[in-house]
Amino acid sequence: MTFKTNLALASGLALALAACGDSNDAEPIEANPEADMAANQQAEYDPMTRDYTLSEDAQTRRDEFDGDAFQNEYSGFRDEITSEQVRMGADMEAEADMTDDDRAEMEAASQPRDAATNMRTRANMTWGYLDRNDDDQLSVAEYAIWAIPLDPNATAPNDQGQPELTADQANKAADSFFYYDIDGDTYLSRREFTSARRGEDLDPQAGA
Repeated sequence: MTFKTNLALASGLALALAACGDSNDAEPIEANPEADMAANQQAEYDPMTRDYTLSEDAQTRRDEFDGDAFQNEYSGFRDEITSEQVRMGADMEAEADMTDDDRAEMEAASQPRDAATNMRTRANMTWGYLDRNDDDQLSVAEYAIWAIPLDPNATAPNDQGQPELTADQANKAADSFFYYDIDGDTYLSRREFTSARRGEDLDPQAGA
């Protein structure tokens, strides 16, 4: 946690104590990580909640999308996330040498994850968390980690008893991906993903 974060927390605590005064009547507020996680999840834009109008070229790329390959890659990433150890990020002693990405990752990594899936909330999914192969771009499957709900289809497991994406979920994720893939290279750059994360409205002809 950064010095600024510590300072902000200390200041907030001081203000809270001052507001309470000397009264002993106030009931303590119980921590509710699940509620906090739900609120955090809702605060992040949900790309699954709208329809996307694609340019002609983007629609052509979308039509060539290999759904089976996507499912396999996405399932592999989900398996990695489910089994990976939660890391707290870089050593605090080396904080002076940390990049902005390192600091964002350290803060996000310290937040609670979904108990059932071990996934972060959307708001805590950093670029480094999503870029599973560290090539500084997002494939459709990497993007789908953020785009698709934490527990995609727990009520309809596959033959192995694991959650399986529905066709609608896979299609919606692909639609939004190709909508924001402006340069048409079938990957999202950081700038393109930022547009997706903000839910920006784009000119359908921008990627033509």
